[in-house]
Amino acid sequence: MSGQSSNDDIYLFIMRHGEAEAPRVDDKNRQLTLVGREQAKHAAGWLKAHYCESGTVDLALVSPYRRARQTHDMVSLDIVSDKVESNEDIIPEGSPKLVSDYIDARIHNAVNAKKPIRSLLVVSHMPFVSYLVDELCQSYTTSLFSTASIAVIKYSLSEHKGTLVTHYQGL
Repeated sequence: MSGQSSNDDIYLFIMRHGEAEAPRVDDKNRQLTLVGREQAKHAAGWLKAHYCESGTVDLALVSPYRRARQTHDMVSLDIVSDKVESNEDIIPEGSPKLVSDYIDARIHNAVNAKKPIRSLLVVSHMPFVSYLVDELCQSYTTSLFSTASIAVIKYSLSEHKGTLVTHYQGL
């Protein structure tokens, strides 16, 4: 990770999927466009250059929707996740409070198990990603996410709260 951080800080990367096909009846199976694939590759390059020089994150939580899985696949070409979980709660209409609590619990349980999580990637959708950033940072600014953009949050274990460090807006 770039920059100074204490042993208490965890980096959370909250990412919206890349550009997808036009909406249709079966929203779960919409695929990334070629532009969406390029957006995800570019975002992964930015993330690796600025926050993931090792080319890894400890945990990735990925929406089960096809466009989010495909975005994670593109990111994985540059940044490998030690563990990947498909998570039914990080869909467009998911509960940001529930997921924020889940992330906090996962981070704390990993510390107790002596396998700390120092970096975590979430790949999901609007409006969920916006609300999740607000919940994690307790800020409630409802930032807009362009496709394949990434919010970088420094999360404090002791405070159970994050601080928005930057927001990469993508191509």
